[in-house]
Amino acid sequence: SSGDVSVISCLKDNLSKVSVLCEDQITVLLEQEVEDYQLDPLLVKRCTGDIGALCPDKREDEVEGCLRDHISDIKSVDCTKQVIRLVSEAHGDVHLDPLLMRACQEDISYVCPRSDQNKGQIIECLQATAKRDKNALSHTCSSMLKARLTMWSEAFKRAKQYDSALEMADDLYRSIESSNYKHELLAYFFLSLIIIVILSFCGGRWSKPKPASKLY
Repeated sequence: SSGDVSVISCLKDNLSKVSVLCEDQITVLLEQEVEDYQLDPLLVKRCTGDIGALCPDKREDEVEGCLRDHISDIKSVDCTKQVIRLVSEAHGDVHLDPLLMRACQEDISYVCPRSDQNKGQIIECLQATAKRDKNALSHTCSSMLKARLTMWSEAFKRAKQYDSALEMADDLYRSIESSNYKHELLAYFFLSLIIIVILSFCGGRWSKPKPASKLY
């Protein structure tokens, strides 16, 4: 029912604040949704158009990843907010990001064997390892981690536009701040904001009506 959907959505948005037992149950649900996006009714409802435009040939287990990778191309505000949520969820649990998990599985076993498997500690460990030694991770893992940092930066930039989505993106900013690629990613982020401000200003000037000509 719509009431159940609202409750589950609220729990997802406040995952860090719920009990351990509740968190475990929601995590199981999130893992199922990664395998089949249609189990996420809000995502289906708010992203149907963007899924059709951006991910038309993707399997059910590829759609969430496709939307995350195309977050900058999403047209719908409601869908953008849902994808910010997906990015934040996957950032908090690497198992919700199959591509990153696959690319870094051997590295995780080697450099992060004691990280909490249900938290974001695996990603924190990978970033800390890359920061200590840029050659410590395999090329495949390092490249995917850098791509994910770019995606997190884009998601945080989008979240800045929507107050309701900003809180869930706080961890994304902390990851960007602590990464080896911090300076280039933050430069990209702030340059994007400057461009948005300039376009908004110019748009206002262009749309400003011209004063009526005086008649003599």
